[in-house]
Amino acid sequence: TSPNTTVIVIEGNRSRYMTGDTFKATIYAKDRLGRPKKFGGDFFRARLLRNTGFVIIPDGIPCVIIDHSNGSYSITAPLVQAAVFTLEVVLVSSLEAISRLIQFTATNREIGRVYLAELESGEKVHCNVDIYRNTETCDYSNPRNQEPWFCIKPPSGVCSRIINIVFSEMPDEEPIHNFAATLKSKYETMSIIKESADVSSLEDCVVKNHKHVRPNGYMWGGRWVSLTCANTLLAVRDTQRCLENKVVYFFGDSTIRMYSILLGERLNLRSVGPDSHHIWQNPKTIYSFGLNITTYYRAHGPPLQNPGGPETRPYISDSLDGIRVAGKDTFIIFNVGAHLHKFHPSIFIHRMQGIRDAVLRLLSRFPETRIIYRGLSVLSSPLDWYFYRYDVIVRDIFKDIENFMFLDFWDLTTVVPQNDIHPPAYFTELKSLVLFDYLC
Repeated sequence: TSPNTTVIVIEGNRSRYMTGDTFKATIYAKDRLGRPKKFGGDFFRARLLRNTGFVIIPDGIPCVIIDHSNGSYSITAPLVQAAVFTLEVVLVSSLEAISRLIQFTATNREIGRVYLAELESGEKVHCNVDIYRNTETCDYSNPRNQEPWFCIKPPSGVCSRIINIVFSEMPDEEPIHNFAATLKSKYETMSIIKESADVSSLEDCVVKNHKHVRPNGYMWGGRWVSLTCANTLLAVRDTQRCLENKVVYFFGDSTIRMYSILLGERLNLRSVGPDSHHIWQNPKTIYSFGLNITTYYRAHGPPLQNPGGPETRPYISDSLDGIRVAGKDTFIIFNVGAHLHKFHPSIFIHRMQGIRDAVLRLLSRFPETRIIYRGLSVLSSPLDWYFYRYDVIVRDIFKDIENFMFLDFWDLTTVVPQNDIHPPAYFTELKSLVLFDYLC
């Protein structure tokens, strides 16, 4: 599919709308010679951006795209605000490019990268969730949850304890990002005028396993406005009163750790735990005795692309099983994905199924505990398809679990793409307000 020949047709060829209307358009995919595609599978992204000139956080409405499997794709968006908008459509990855992405995740180890473990014996060996065939290995898999982790057996033949793991590139293997497609955009402009005020009441933002809704909100005035609940939080410091006498667990990679750090900074909480300057995933407890607010951060298990010993990378299922006291004043926020998306999806599925089982065990002990999975984000990269795939997998694995919620950030980051796995502080705060609204 070529972004240069693909056509977008706005329904009715309209350029003016009323608030309350539904915007509709159709993408007709074509190849580079202009021939219509007769099958679907392309990965598009679309948004309506408000025409206000350059701003750091633009106003806009995410669009829903439906693949009709015949080369055509429907675009829809609810017109919830009056303004002049530009429709932007991005071909993230064609089906042909996606086939390459699938090809590069067809093995149980990450192509082009390696994990190097230092053993107690002083020897250094390669490790991964899977090792080349016909290679003698040391089995360091987790016996509690059957999570695989193997290292090549060292010359001594002794499988001694791992004391540190580092991550590096392998120059003799071609990394996957060299096969990424090029992002291209197409634009159409329209205006929306105000009809009559239609204020619909929404319920408070509470943690529950609700039906997945798209779009679930829009950006306006520099903040995310939910279409599924009445989000009202304007500043992280406003969480202080509602978090008194609460406990919040943050489990996952550095993108989860950022929320725990932000909360501690805004509420002037005290942080205790090993130094994190070199090993960022060291466990942390951030608390205030005066406010009786306690938060914990724990990383997730390997693969994790950062230095540190096994004690710095516990499996989330083990961390959940280790919780001895919980209830209605306990929140658990977790995420896995950024360190696993270039492995075969069966690795991620197995990890999520193990976490789901641990969640069910926790809820059987403390049924009022509230659990949030924070979804992945648009990075303006063809690799976004991997993140989208994992979001779909998680929603399916955790469906129908009470007191569990999948917090979807795909629509928010469609309007404001994150562009970096570690975004600027203002972006982390924008997303944290959406997350923390569910804690209040």
